[in-house]
Amino acid sequence: MAEHIEAIVASQKDRPEPVTGKGFLLSVAGVVLRLALAQIVVNLLISATGVGLLNVAFYVYAVWLLASFMRRTVAASAYTLKESTLYLQKLLGDSTTSVVEIPLHAIRAIRPVAACERLKLSYRQVTVIDARARAPFRARLAFFLSLFSARMARMAAGKDAERVIGYAIAFDEGGRTRCCVFRPDEAFCAALQETLPEAFGVDDRMERERTTLWARALQRAFPALYPQVKPLVDEQELEQARAQARVQKQKKKPGKEGEQLVQQGAARRRRGNNGQAK
Repeated sequence: MAEHIEAIVASQKDRPEPVTGKGFLLSVAGVVLRLALAQIVVNLLISATGVGLLNVAFYVYAVWLLASFMRRTVAASAYTLKESTLYLQKLLGDSTTSVVEIPLHAIRAIRPVAACERLKLSYRQVTVIDARARAPFRARLAFFLSLFSARMARMAAGKDAERVIGYAIAFDEGGRTRCCVFRPDEAFCAALQETLPEAFGVDDRMERERTTLWARALQRAFPALYPQVKPLVDEQELEQARAQARVQKQKKKPGKEGEQLVQQGAARRRRGNNGQAK
């Protein structure tokens, strides 16, 4: 029997935006500057500690930095929606570096992702297919600052905190929920919505009783982005506490009649004391 070949419902290839000559030179200069600063730091640490193996950290950082540079300038992605499977591919030049195959029946939700949403709070494993769908530097800085100040985190994120940077696909694999982030265009989104109407646009995040301190800090800084995280301070409980404090404060204050009686009693005692003195 001939093997059934799935028909392609929709496909998309997302290539990085072409880099201008000036932009390329600035990017290269930034990479060189970062490597130079990293080398200086490593040399200082080696002089202070005498551990020569710290050079390995520099080499690891250099490889990571160059790989990030390649992803931004050369790497592309390709998405293929078939009758029963969704294929998400990372491309480097003409070669495919990785492929994620997702059976359509395993998909739980497909929803937009905001710049300041940290998906690892909801899913144990997150794979970013398109580098442009990764949280920008300002968002990552806001994640760190949220542990110290919600206001500082919002200032670091700026006005783009809720800007949509891609779509998240939550699906079941091996008894666990995984997540992939990609950047479908309008046509591909329409095909997904038509093929998976029960999953497209669904927010699968559930409120949990126990959450990490980091998750609660992010919820305090960006409450609209973390509806599944239990707040550090419940607004209803806070209002009840304020109302109770107002009641206690009123009880401590004597009324006008009480104040007049106290004043009259004090005056009578003063008059009595004056009479005894005479």
